Amino acid sequence: MDIKEKFKSFMDKQKISLKAPSSQAQLGESVKSDDFEGRMAVTGDLCRKSSLLNDHILTPEAEKAVIDSIESLYFESGDVDVGEHELKKFPQDVDIHVINGMRSRLRKQHAIVSRRVSDLIMQKQGLCSEEMEKVVELQKEIYKEIGLCVEGRRKLAQGRSQFTSASLGILANYSKRQKIASVIRSLRTVRTLQMTDVQLQNLLKAEDYPGAIQLLLECQKAAATFKHFTCISELSTKLQDTLEGAEEQLDVALAKVAANFNAANYEKLQIAYGLLGKTQTLMDQLHMHLTSHIHNSAFTIVLGYVELYNSVNGGNGSISGSSFSKMQYSELCKYVNEESFLPCLMDLSKSMWNVLKSYRSIILWHEENEKASQEEVNNESQDAEEAATSRRYTKQKLEHGLYRIWQDVQAKVRTFILASDLCHFKFDDFLRILDVINKLIDVGECFCGSKSETLRESIKKQSINYFRTHHRARMEELHMFLENEGWEACPVKSTFSIYQLMEFRFLKGRDLSFTRMSTPSSSPVKKSSSSSDKRDLFDLFNSDSSPFDIATEETVEEDIMANGEAGDSIHISDDDSEDDEELMKDFVDEQTGEAPQPHTRRKFDHSKAPIVTNTTLTILRLIGKYIQMMRLLQPIAFDVMVCLSHLFDYYLYTVFMFFGERGELEQNLSRRLRTSLKRIQDTLILTSEVPQEEPTDQDKVPSPSISPVVDTTSAESIYGLPVRVVAVESLAFLAVQLEALHCHIEPLIPQQRRTFLQQFYTGTVKITPEIRHHVYTAVASQVIDYDGILNRMSNVKWDINDLMSQHSQYVDVLLRQLQVLSMKLEEVSRVSPIPAEAYNALWECIVRITNRTLLEGFASARRCTNEGRSLMQLDYQQFLMKLECLTKVRPLPDKHLVETFIKAYYLPEGALEEWVQQNGTDYSPRQLNALMSTMTHVNKRTRQKISNLVEEQCRR
Repeated sequence: MDIKEKFKSFMDKQKISLKAPSSQAQLGESVKSDDFEGRMAVTGDLCRKSSLLNDHILTPEAEKAVIDSIESLYFESGDVDVGEHELKKFPQDVDIHVINGMRSRLRKQHAIVSRRVSDLIMQKQGLCSEEMEKVVELQKEIYKEIGLCVEGRRKLAQGRSQFTSASLGILANYSKRQKIASVIRSLRTVRTLQMTDVQLQNLLKAEDYPGAIQLLLECQKAAATFKHFTCISELSTKLQDTLEGAEEQLDVALAKVAANFNAANYEKLQIAYGLLGKTQTLMDQLHMHLTSHIHNSAFTIVLGYVELYNSVNGGNGSISGSSFSKMQYSELCKYVNEESFLPCLMDLSKSMWNVLKSYRSIILWHEENEKASQEEVNNESQDAEEAATSRRYTKQKLEHGLYRIWQDVQAKVRTFILASDLCHFKFDDFLRILDVINKLIDVGECFCGSKSETLRESIKKQSINYFRTHHRARMEELHMFLENEGWEACPVKSTFSIYQLMEFRFLKGRDLSFTRMSTPSSSPVKKSSSSSDKRDLFDLFNSDSSPFDIATEETVEEDIMANGEAGDSIHISDDDSEDDEELMKDFVDEQTGEAPQPHTRRKFDHSKAPIVTNTTLTILRLIGKYIQMMRLLQPIAFDVMVCLSHLFDYYLYTVFMFFGERGELEQNLSRRLRTSLKRIQDTLILTSEVPQEEPTDQDKVPSPSISPVVDTTSAESIYGLPVRVVAVESLAFLAVQLEALHCHIEPLIPQQRRTFLQQFYTGTVKITPEIRHHVYTAVASQVIDYDGILNRMSNVKWDINDLMSQHSQYVDVLLRQLQVLSMKLEEVSRVSPIPAEAYNALWECIVRITNRTLLEGFASARRCTNEGRSLMQLDYQQFLMKLECLTKVRPLPDKHLVETFIKAYYLPEGALEEWVQQNGTDYSPRQLNALMSTMTHVNKRTRQKISNLVEEQCRR
């Protein structure tokens, strides 16, 4: 019997010793019988234990040793199988003595433990009695409660019999109704979730992207709430697919915004991606779409033009139309022909402009949105911190994307430009191409501050190749024009100005192009840093316009021709007619002896209309185009300026070769004119003796030959005076225009190269008056019979003793020839107007040569007296008086030379040497020696001294 049984027997024993209450006897006999049997079992067992303990009485120390020898397993609580534990200790060979020994040990340990437990129980017997009393009291209370329960069950049975089941059914039905209502609400939610797809598509079609994403997220949240329904699991999968489809539609809408920015749609996309938590993904996708759009739009535009012109021109035999779409962009650009190149470039630039403008608008939208967000930010909110991080990422992404987007645009345009050979394009088309590229470069600088090195190098390379070919062709055309030039004035209006030509509109501000290509590192033009230059080009144009629309504007027609305005050509007045009539009365025909018929001389008041030829207009147009090239492509501005100087040099050289008299008059050329002509001939004129092999000879052109229809030898036309006037005055007009254009050209030339420009103007442009003087001198030397006048003067006797009041006859002959010349000039002016400058310049040359002739005639006198010298003065004063009526040139050229020469005869011997030193350079040695030979009052020694002085001056 274990400890529990012993404890139970002990408790029963105590109960027997106590007097049981009367109420306990009433509970039933079954309880008493059990107690008795338990007591008897415990009593018997205790008797056995006591007999065993009595046989083995040990000392406390021995008992303690026995207890300590008990294994710890026996003290463990729980289901421990001690029997199996002991059985495991049995040896392999079973021995009864060993088993008995083990059995005796266990019994001994059991007996000692049992006695110890019994002693402990006895020590606590008082406390146990008290507790037993409490247990008894508890039993009484339990019995009472049992009675209450019995009564309650009786009452409940009575209530069940008295209440109907219908009342309880009502409560059950109400509860069931509540559950059904909850199920119906869930079913309605499920039905709404199933209908979400239709509503979502409607929202996406209406471009309400935030509403669509919000709806999807709410549906996903509701699906998670009702996931216990079987249908909801399938619906959750469908909602996930719908969300992915919505994200794809968001991506499509983002691609549209990237191509054509719309603030409202972009804001919706921002909110939608924000709801999805993919704001950074939006920026990555945006840049991807921009790059893709740049490539696709460029390819589509070029492909469209290639296929269009390929079909119009009958196609390429080796390539079908469908094959173009399979080509790479760089290969496709090679099939853009000359006719479609400029329109294709315009459309390509407009497309790139739209991409850049959209990207710029996106940046501005974020800047404005960031300002608004900073005002509403809540520093204590974690969401605000996440939003700030997202904004920083977006800003950094947009800033880095600026240069990358521009590089993509540059690459597409550069590939397109270099794929074609522009050498055979028309100059106007090439200028428009340059204008488009320079506008694009300016857009790039405004977009991201890039210097666009890629575009600059590509267009510079094409420009150099083009301009070399173009200038060579223009020089050959100019050579042909000059050989076929009739040298007739082109009838332009009196108000004609080079700014009326189409090629010079950009100088009047009518050309709306705002760009010029300069060297990235340093430009010869000092660019203004004012706010006007820093204006944002993207703010100058609305959504429907671009900088590249300017080139497509309608062309303004020129209106420079006179259109039969004959009244503007010549105006005639009768001023000074009385002086002319008086002069005519003084003349007597030498052969008939009769006075000429009265002739009313009319003075021509020439219009201010410039005299230009068709070739002059051609050169002016070329100059305008060259200046445009210099403005649009400043890296090669100096090379263009050199070619521009060739145009004027060649024209000047041609006018001189055609109309400038060579021979004796050529010896009178100034050193500057002679040097300039020599330079032009060496650098520009190709001689027939030297083959054109060296590269430096590629810019040379043959010397032109005057057209056979141009007559410069006929006396009737005053030796080609009309054509000479047209040639010289057109050259002068060209020089004046170049002087006026100097302020526009100089800023375009690099500072270190402006020396050439200065030399060109001082050495070539400003020698035009000398060309005019030389050409008119060639005419003046032929219109008067100077040799006849010299012969007549040689027949005059200057060694007379008596002075007559009548001047010499040669004066009348000379004045008569001048009068006839004046009438011829009047007749020529009626057909071909002679400007006042040309008219005066011609008379200046005639008067100078006439004075030189008279000086030579006076110097040819071998003997002369004082009366003869007085006759010289009389003749010359008569000549001057009548000459001043024929011309208004003042002062008369070389007048002082003749007068000084005549008066030098009267100088005393002492003052003669000083006079020769002061004026000796104005006269030839022969004239000075002749003067000395006629001075009878000078001794031989003085003459010899003066002669030596003259020779010394000649040697200098």
